[in-house]
Amino acid sequence: MLNALILCAALALVLGFGGRWAQPLDTLSHFRAHLAAGLLVLSALALLLGHWASGLAGALVAGVALYSTLPYLLPMRDPAPDGAPTYTLLQMNLLWNAGDHAEAIRRIADARPDIVTLQELTGDWRESLAPLEAMYPFQAVCLEADGFHGDSAILSRRPFVEGSKPLCNVGDSLAAARIDLNGVAVTVASHHQLWPWPRGQWRRLASVRDTLAQLPAPLILAGDFNAVGWSAFLQTYAETTGTRVVPGIGPTWMLEALPGEVARYVGVGIDNLLVSPTVTIHGIERPAATDSDHLPVLVRFSVTPPDDAPQTAVAARG
Repeated sequence: MLNALILCAALALVLGFGGRWAQPLDTLSHFRAHLAAGLLVLSALALLLGHWASGLAGALVAGVALYSTLPYLLPMRDPAPDGAPTYTLLQMNLLWNAGDHAEAIRRIADARPDIVTLQELTGDWRESLAPLEAMYPFQAVCLEADGFHGDSAILSRRPFVEGSKPLCNVGDSLAAARIDLNGVAVTVASHHQLWPWPRGQWRRLASVRDTLAQLPAPLILAGDFNAVGWSAFLQTYAETTGTRVVPGIGPTWMLEALPGEVARYVGVGIDNLLVSPTVTIHGIERPAATDSDHLPVLVRFSVTPPDDAPQTAVAARG
């Protein structure tokens, strides 16, 4: 029985590396860290019982799998700012049916980030967040995105680039805006992705791929991607947009039935950010849980001004 469990866990881990070639296999990759931890326990037990072959093989597979996840799970070392202005962005999936809105509002008010990216912003949530409009006068809200789970939105203390219009792709739950950060135009997007296969995650990426590829750099893409940083899905997303997945965020999601803080230790890291090469991340925090099943993610970043920084407007869509 023990050897069979080791074989099943090892096989699931190995197959999870094949997501780039077979989308159903990528679903397994989202649980790679949990499967690897379980396989390590089983392998240690096998070694204690004298099952050397299965124990060593399981430990090897688990070690390789964990090695591929560690950059995304372990806290990043904050690079020292190089003198460039730094800004903050708070990423939050609010949870469309959250009963308590006060904690989420408190997180925003306490952190006072320059930019907030939101998902599952319903009509009730919009009413609750209305008092923050004076603090965040520049807003891009996609009405009825997903048709069920609320809106994707961007709130900004910084002005949108003059003459630009926010992008709102309702069908794909994508909101984007060109934001002026002290004269440097940066495209910020808030994206709510679907669940992995057999749900429509890859289908939504195919639908929105051309739009993503046309977003002007530098880019900051934030959202609930329903995908971990090492997955083939998110790596494909990064290749499409010319960005990199930000490491060091850690787990952010756990089942609604469990306390939100549980996500910090044993959750799945599906709230992610992707950034262009000219965007430097200086710090990442996961503030205290709200009434959502997702932890907030707060990042501090700077942007290297390009030699030629055209104020390209984001074309309106919707």
